[in-house]
Amino acid sequence: MAKPDPAWKQFGRHMRSHREALNLRQVDIAKKIGVVGSCYSSWETGSRKVDEKYVNNLDEYLKAGGRIAEEWEKTQRQVKTPFRFAELPDLEGAATQIRDFQTLVFPGLVQTEGYARAIFEDGYPGMASASIDELVRARISRQQILKEEPRPLVLFLIAESVFHQEVGNKGPELLYDQIRRVLNDVESGKVRVQIVPRNTGRHYGSGGPFRLYTFADEPSVASAEYMTGEVVISDKDRYQECVTTFGLLQGEAHSESKSLQMIRELVEQ
Repeated sequence: MAKPDPAWKQFGRHMRSHREALNLRQVDIAKKIGVVGSCYSSWETGSRKVDEKYVNNLDEYLKAGGRIAEEWEKTQRQVKTPFRFAELPDLEGAATQIRDFQTLVFPGLVQTEGYARAIFEDGYPGMASASIDELVRARISRQQILKEEPRPLVLFLIAESVFHQEVGNKGPELLYDQIRRVLNDVESGKVRVQIVPRNTGRHYGSGGPFRLYTFADEPSVASAEYMTGEVVISDKDRYQECVTTFGLLQGEAHSESKSLQMIRELVEQ
């Protein structure tokens, strides 16, 4: 059996969740679609791509209300990206430059373990502690790229409000430790930061957080966050829209030196 493609593996999870919600077996859907059970199984494991001719029937028999068809289209776009990335760490690990705009929380690459845990606890209320632990470990492991040489050039645009927003109901000390971590990473040259002021007259980043990735030998791509994950943007026109927005945000942001001064003042308070 072929090694599962990350993008089709994720699509298979969507199929499985819809099937299990209906209390149906793989063989039940396979018979309705007109394929053998092993073929359907390979779709759910991601080891085989779902042919387009089966998509609408899958959506119908899984009672997905169009969501299976939508996910199939998204997966098709995703596997056409240069590296066929489905997960954020793969993008970060291959990039020579990372430009990241954040409006609500500090970027994952500079989060402390305590801050990351609080973010996940706030974002996924009721999630089991073991699952939170796994998410925290995965986030912290991503930061390894800032410790290796050569490091990517990392530039963060962070909304000023993030520096004043406590998380996790943990009190101001957690936020203070997080700001100090950002200061250390900036002063050590691992990352560069510009703060987007709260009183800016333009709100170019109203579409939400997004990232731009530049690679040595491949076309650049972007990614945008949504509530439960990340979507890769490889279409040239949409990518260029992200580049334009990032540039406009930089124009509204404080300079790196001014931003560094502001961060130091917060730490010294």
